[in-house]
Amino acid sequence: MHRATWSGVGALALLALAGSAATGFGQAPADRAALEAFRDSLAGVSDTTVLLALESHLIERARVDRGNVLLHLRLGFLAYRVGEAGGDRSHYDDAASEFEWAGEIEPDWPYPWYGLGLAELALGEHPSIAIENVRQMLGKDYLTKAANAFARATAADPDFTAAVIDLTNTALSQRINDRVAVATEAVRIAARGPAGRNPLVQLARGRLERARGEADSSVAALRAALALGADSGVALFELSRSLYFARQPHPAWEAYFAGAGATRSADAVTAYRQDVAWLASDAQLAEFDGLAGPAERADWLRRFWVTRDQDDVREVGDRLAEHNRRWLYVQRNFRLVSRRRHYDIAETYRNTQTDIDDRGIIYLRHGPPDDRASFVCPLETRDAWHGCEINESWLYRRRAGDLVFHFVAREDVQDYKLVESLVDVLGFGNAVYAQGRRDPLVQQLYATRRHFGEPYGRIGNGMGVRSGLLVEERAIGQRSIAVGTSTDSYRHRFASPLGVRTTEFVVARRDSGSPAQNIVVVFAVPVGRLTAIPAAGQVRYPLQLRMRVMDSTGRAVASLDTLRVFAAAQPLAREAYLSGVLNVVVPAGTLHYRLLVATPDDRAGDVVSRDSLPVPALDGRAVAVSDLVLGRVGSGIAWLPPGDTVPLNPLGDYAQGGSIELYYEVAGLVAGTAYRTEITLEPAGGPSLFGRVRGLFGGRRAPVRLSFDAVATGPVTRVRRSLGLGDLKRGPYVLTVAVTDPAGTTQVRRRRVEVVAATAS
Repeated sequence: MHRATWSGVGALALLALAGSAATGFGQAPADRAALEAFRDSLAGVSDTTVLLALESHLIERARVDRGNVLLHLRLGFLAYRVGEAGGDRSHYDDAASEFEWAGEIEPDWPYPWYGLGLAELALGEHPSIAIENVRQMLGKDYLTKAANAFARATAADPDFTAAVIDLTNTALSQRINDRVAVATEAVRIAARGPAGRNPLVQLARGRLERARGEADSSVAALRAALALGADSGVALFELSRSLYFARQPHPAWEAYFAGAGATRSADAVTAYRQDVAWLASDAQLAEFDGLAGPAERADWLRRFWVTRDQDDVREVGDRLAEHNRRWLYVQRNFRLVSRRRHYDIAETYRNTQTDIDDRGIIYLRHGPPDDRASFVCPLETRDAWHGCEINESWLYRRRAGDLVFHFVAREDVQDYKLVESLVDVLGFGNAVYAQGRRDPLVQQLYATRRHFGEPYGRIGNGMGVRSGLLVEERAIGQRSIAVGTSTDSYRHRFASPLGVRTTEFVVARRDSGSPAQNIVVVFAVPVGRLTAIPAAGQVRYPLQLRMRVMDSTGRAVASLDTLRVFAAAQPLAREAYLSGVLNVVVPAGTLHYRLLVATPDDRAGDVVSRDSLPVPALDGRAVAVSDLVLGRVGSGIAWLPPGDTVPLNPLGDYAQGGSIELYYEVAGLVAGTAYRTEITLEPAGGPSLFGRVRGLFGGRRAPVRLSFDAVATGPVTRVRRSLGLGDLKRGPYVLTVAVTDPAGTTQVRRRRVEVVAATAS
């Protein structure tokens, strides 16, 4: 509610500040302080009635004292504030006129040009987003005038850094490279003069040079800023980004965490927080906000990025480097032109940030999509459907279910927003109308996404609209948005999969003198997926192997990184397998691991995941049974526990009439203690109908059953058994071992096996 008269404490304070307009105003610190105090007071007033009354008062004075520079500067800043508070663009024109007048009177003062830059910048934002976009693309906006005015302010007074900072922020808020070029040149001019000794100027230049694509110049400017005493938390953070841009990941990693360890200012903390906020959850950000100091922040950030390296089986530092690559790409391709975002009813995902469009959000989290598609609405259908919006869809292929994202740009051709369903491209009303109808436009639209899989293919073929496929397709979009905007990833991308087969088992470790647990992973890779490399009269098959084991909190508990080279006198048969054993020591608990198996050039590979692996404590303090280790004599691969050789079978197939070599461990029993074991081998799906009928009359038995009593030999008792398969039919079976201790407690371990024809072994 506006006050009817110009009165009150705020108005009196403004009038008092305005009344100090002396005709001898220069560049003295006291004069600048008076002008800044006036600006600060204006910022606290939003009542346009008060502001306009003050403006009338100052205009009357200016008519008498036309040569008073300070008076015209105050009128300029006052008109600018009226434009801000009331939204009347004509006041920005008034402000520009006042600043131009002040510049004519005193062209060597910085404030007239600084104020003119602010006014021209405000004039550049047209209330119509479409007109604003066109102006910027055609170079008809006010940004060039603003940049020139800011540059002139800095030239007038090299110590006047406010102009440089505003010029930098102005240019970086735009997507048009020409505007960044103008600002960069202006800041370069300033940096070559006395202003170059100001760390803020060098910091601004470093950011602009990077936006301009000049990595080396950006690094040089930021290092100069550090040498001149810039805020090390901010400068090192910016230097890290520029070093990543310059493809120097190791110095970039060091600069990033050196800056994190120097986050003592609010600006430095904000820089790091805003960076991780693109990926972090609300709970993680709250945790970050509660950290006590720079050292804690550096440790937290290290865990944040290293955990992502582990989850994606990457080398330490890879994820942060990729994040910076994505950030630079997003800044160049998905920045918003306007800060005003308008949402349609179909755009259910709402993000409060105003820097990038929704494509940028997904790209920052998941990188480039595996496939893209778009659709241009035919001219003859636009009137009937009231226009078909600019659209784009991204596909990310995932084992757990593909992610599909649909983006629509409605009012602003540069602002793509997420929608749940592809049919939302036609608008909310038309999407509702399309339900249960067979329409040619809907068919054409979905046909462009046919390669995205079902249900896009069926709808694109004109089928299934009436059967609820649009509902199914919307559910895919809803799930994709939920997953895609709350998770992030850096998946390995291989031109071809290797078809790796793995099995793992947990056993005790005693080679170090103190019992612990090992995870042993057995892998097999089809030779037909590999390329033999001739070397020294033989052929070699090198494989890169990287394993990361994490506990339930995501903390790394074990890792392995190696290159295995398999050699042979001549190329192996395509149906053969290369197999090997990996061994890592782990603590007890519920763990998960990621295993990368790839060729050294990363053209072929697989990532094997196990998301829940119970690891019992096999330290001998309590009774526990290890996993079952299954092998086959003649498989060509064995595991070598202390003093033993246990055959393995990475493929898990056993020939009819053959046998299974079984190994397991019983821990926690005193030597000489008796325990009982029962071993069974039954069909994986349970007994057949005939078997169940026999069971009703007491005649059902497992095809293989073995019970025996044994005596523990020490803290860990190792057991070897050979199980004949006899005349078992082909198919899947479950091998079960149940161990009962003297207290009557039974522990059970199971393993699935496949019985195949004898010729297939």
